[in-house]
Amino acid sequence: MSKSGKHSPQTEVRRGDYSHSENSAAGAYIGPTSASQHAIDQALKHHQRGDIPEAKKIYEQMLQSEPEQPEALHLLGVAEHQLGKNNMAAKLISKALVLRPDYVPAHFNLGMVYQQLERLDDAITSFSKALTLKPDHAMAHHNIGDVFRKQGRLAEAVESYQRALMQRPDYAAVYYKLGLVYMDQGCLEEAFECHQRAVVIDPADDLLWYGLAASLENRLFTSVNEDLLCALGELLKHPMAHPDTVYTAIMSAVYCHKDFRQSLKVTNSDGPLSTECAAGIIRKLTRIPLLLQIMKLCSVRDIQTERMLTVLRRTMMKEVIEEKFENVGFPFLAALAMLCFNNAYVFSESVEEMQLVKRMEQQIEGLLRANQAVPPHLIATLGTYRPLHSFPWGIKLSEGEWTGEIKEVIWRQILQPHKEQKLRKQIPTLTPISDTVSLSVREQYEENPYPQWIKVGIPPRTHSIAEMLQSDSLKLNLGNYVSPEQPEVLIAGCGTGQHAIMAASNLGNARVLAIDLSLSSLSYAMRKTKELGLSDIEFAQADIMELGLIGQQFDLIESVGVLHHLCDPVSGWQILVNLLRPGGLMKIGLYSQLARRDVVAGRAMIAEKHYSTSAEDIRTCRQDISAEAACGNQQMESLCRRGDFYSTSECRDLLFHVQEHRFTLPQIQTILNKLKLQFLGFELKAKESLLNDGKEGSKKYKQSSLSHWHQYELKNPDTFRAMYQFWCKKI
Repeated sequence: MSKSGKHSPQTEVRRGDYSHSENSAAGAYIGPTSASQHAIDQALKHHQRGDIPEAKKIYEQMLQSEPEQPEALHLLGVAEHQLGKNNMAAKLISKALVLRPDYVPAHFNLGMVYQQLERLDDAITSFSKALTLKPDHAMAHHNIGDVFRKQGRLAEAVESYQRALMQRPDYAAVYYKLGLVYMDQGCLEEAFECHQRAVVIDPADDLLWYGLAASLENRLFTSVNEDLLCALGELLKHPMAHPDTVYTAIMSAVYCHKDFRQSLKVTNSDGPLSTECAAGIIRKLTRIPLLLQIMKLCSVRDIQTERMLTVLRRTMMKEVIEEKFENVGFPFLAALAMLCFNNAYVFSESVEEMQLVKRMEQQIEGLLRANQAVPPHLIATLGTYRPLHSFPWGIKLSEGEWTGEIKEVIWRQILQPHKEQKLRKQIPTLTPISDTVSLSVREQYEENPYPQWIKVGIPPRTHSIAEMLQSDSLKLNLGNYVSPEQPEVLIAGCGTGQHAIMAASNLGNARVLAIDLSLSSLSYAMRKTKELGLSDIEFAQADIMELGLIGQQFDLIESVGVLHHLCDPVSGWQILVNLLRPGGLMKIGLYSQLARRDVVAGRAMIAEKHYSTSAEDIRTCRQDISAEAACGNQQMESLCRRGDFYSTSECRDLLFHVQEHRFTLPQIQTILNKLKLQFLGFELKAKESLLNDGKEGSKKYKQSSLSHWHQYELKNPDTFRAMYQFWCKKI
């Protein structure tokens, strides 16, 4: 987690400057008496090490004997501010400034207090006074920039942050904030440069890496150098970077590599690919570390790259069978095995390949039965076609002394799934599951847990629900909402755990209950949670339609991408509302009718051709969709641009789901009225916000009524392409 106090300047708890200078006004306060100075020194020792109550006690004792001692008044005000008593803090610090108008730390700290009180113009005035007396006060420039940004005065915020950097060129927190402003302005190159500079200055600060990842969400590189490639590689290793967030930017950097572009051209041509040519391509791709990294973390999401990898997989299998495989290409083979495991083996297979897979399986089984060594390239190649844990001999294989890339493959494909099988037995059941649709949905996710993921970008931890919802990305108007000190949170439909982990990581002191229908999904979620060292999430199997039986109440309920898969979404939503305390908050995610026109077309084609939900039929369906897209079918082209198209489990969720409802915003408004919920605002990703131009931008509509958003969506039907994600409050 990010280090405390690094990104919002803290109050200045230090001695004032009492030396005479040419700038001091005649008759200005010179300093405390020696007795007072000794008392202040003692109080400061307590104050600076965090013992605020003891420091406050000494300041108050001083003021009993010297009620107009400005330093004691100021520092007592700082203590009150740190204890959350900002009105009292403002009164005390203002009194100190009446006694000593040239007191720079007091002007600065009064500005801090005004920021907390949302008296933003007064805050600017106080910081400006500090700067009049001390023009090189970098933190004051920083904080004025923060206030300008909050007021939407982005150009002035940029200017203030730049002034702070003129005084402190190594001010990582300011580079981070400046990058956020550039992102707000759509200046993606400048944003990335600022965030990159921040992590170079302070690589130990997690939040700066989180900012760097965010700055890449909409970035496309047209040229790269070694320094950039190394920086992107380091980012992919960092726990704050979610691969989905940076995928497009990473692949745009990979596309800049001449060898990658040439490989795509050769493997996507109509002619046959010789073994020698394929081996040469594999050698070249092995020398692109960034490509191997992203292959290990997620699926590839474009048809051309998928075709290239499918061709190379087929060629490598033949080389391995014929014992002609060159070990120099093993890092690429191992990365491909992890990629295929990630995408649940979505690549198409020929009849010949299926026969060779069976042959390889038998070969490995025979070697193990004879207690003979199994060549790593044979294991990895089979792992590009089938999950190794699915074979009865998988655990025996994992007991070998493996090193390097093959050890990583075995860990991913055998040991981790085996761990999930053990965890599965530990998951409690909260409710029965008897609804027909719920049973069908459970069966789907038992077979295909959704989504499969390797790494999640953990967000910087906030301290309360209100702080989270008023953060830079949301800025919701919560009115008189008061955050509970220890919120009880329900994640209704947690899937494989990303949502629950993000919620628990985002909130301090929260108790999170995460429920789902599928034990396969829940065991996956439990494993990932344990790997991340999180202990404040309780997982359980339950059906939303039966949750009224559990007799619990929650301060916050999140259900994203779930209600639209129920038999009766409104009834399920009502059950969740009943579990929410008065004044509690909800985050809901529902499919948009307008934004899923391509999905509707895809589902119609599936129904017409009678595809089943088998892996073979899903692969065949995808080939048909790709062929239609190549012939200019716009709806099929749109499907091919969806990330979920590139994984078997995700494609099944996208196109083959047993139950799907879609909504319009007027329908959602009607439901909100019926359930007595107040709409607060949408949660939009950066790429969605950028769809909204300056005239009808997201800032104008973010807090508007749903009727305004409906008009906007009619003009921009892809705005909610993923789904509607919005916050509401129980009235």
